[in-house]
Amino acid sequence: MEQVLFWRKGLFDSSYQVFDQQQLKFSMNFSSWQNSAIATTQAGIYLLKSEGFARPETRILNNQNETLATITYDWLGFKARIVFASGETFDWRYQNSWLSRWSLNNLKDKQILFSASAGNGNIHSSVDDDMLVLTGLFIREYYSRILFGLMLLVIFLIGFRNIF
Repeated sequence: MEQVLFWRKGLFDSSYQVFDQQQLKFSMNFSSWQNSAIATTQAGIYLLKSEGFARPETRILNNQNETLATITYDWLGFKARIVFASGETFDWRYQNSWLSRWSLNNLKDKQILFSASAGNGNIHSSVDDDMLVLTGLFIREYYSRILFGLMLLVIFLIGFRNIF
């Protein structure tokens, strides 16, 4: 059964909202200065907490502070791997060079396709799992923040070079 969801985020903030047929399914709010977020779903509240720089990872915690999944990132390939406590593994990757389509799948029977356009988009899922959907959106925002930071660094370095 394919499920189609709609997501949107604020223009200058990182608050995501996911809708299923006009009804709010869950929301995710990012911390302003950290790559961490709080997700509120119908099943509960989750904390996505990022740590590390050289080998970054994000842990997904429930409200009892138990680790439900761990996300590891491959910065050079713009990919990520999610390993759930159950042992199930999913791969996340961009599907196009514009970074407007990405997917999350376990290379077996579960696949979620995401698309974006100006702060909103669609989600096509073969499974009804809020945790997978919020993980796919979280990783996209994680990489968007890294790209934004790199762009600011390049602009700063070019401007600094022109001063001297």
